[in-house]
Amino acid sequence: MADKRNMNAHDRRKGLGLGIAVGALGVLAVLGITGLIVVYSGAYNVAATEEHASFTRWAFDTTFHNSVEQHADDITVPGNFTPEMIAAGATAYKSMCQHCHAGPGVDRAGWASGMRPRPPHLAEAAAEWKPQEVFWIVRHGIKMSGMPAFGPTHDEQAIWNIAAFVKQLPAMTPEEYARLGGAQQNGGSHGGGGHHGGAAQTTGAGGGGSQGGAPQSDAPQATGAPSRTQGSAPAGASGAAHGAHPQ
Repeated sequence: MADKRNMNAHDRRKGLGLGIAVGALGVLAVLGITGLIVVYSGAYNVAATEEHASFTRWAFDTTFHNSVEQHADDITVPGNFTPEMIAAGATAYKSMCQHCHAGPGVDRAGWASGMRPRPPHLAEAAAEWKPQEVFWIVRHGIKMSGMPAFGPTHDEQAIWNIAAFVKQLPAMTPEEYARLGGAQQNGGSHGGGGHHGGAAQTTGAGGGGSQGGAPQSDAPQATGAPSRTQGSAPAGASGAAHGAHPQ
C-alpha cells in the first residue's frame, strides 16, 4: 500500500516536472515567433527621434557595462598618468570626443543630443569606469551606440593618453579644461577633426608629440592614478595599435 502511494507521488512529481518543461518551451517558442514577427514586419520603430523603452535601455546598458568589465579585466594599466599624457589626451579629446561627450563648462554639439543612446557627459560618467575600461572602450568602440573604435587608427600610447585625460574630467574645473589641449568650442572641429581626425596620433612615451598640445605646466597632476599591476606600461612605439588586450 505504502509502495503504491510512493509510486503515485513519484508519478505526480514527474508529471508536474514534465508539464513545467513543456510550458517553458512553449513560452520560449512564442517569444521566438513574436521576435521574428517584429524583425520581419518592421513594427519596431528604429527612429532616433523616439526614446528607447525602459526595458530596452536597461538591457543595452547592463549588457554594455558587464561586457566592458569582462573584456577589460586583464589589461595592464600604466603605473601613473603623467601631466604630459593628460595634456596630449586633452588635444585628442577636444578634437574627436568633445562634440559627443562635452566637457567641464562645455556642452556637447547640438546634433549629438539626437543620438540614441545619447552619449554620456564624461565629466560625470568617467567616474564610473576604471582606467583600463576607458582604454578598452576607446580602443574597441561600442556596437550600436555611435562610439567608434580608435584602435585601428591610433596607437596604444595615444589611446592611453585619452584614457588618462578622461579619468581626470570628473575633478577638473572649467578653467583647467579650457587651458588644456587648445580651444575647441561646442564639439571641436567638425570638419577636419571628428572621430577620424589625426590629432590623437600621439606616439612616444608620455604623449609629448601630440599636435597642438598645451604647455606641460598647464596639465593637472593626475589624481587617483592606478598603481602598476604587472610592472609594464603600454607600448609607446608608433603604430602599435594591436598590443595586448583581452580579445
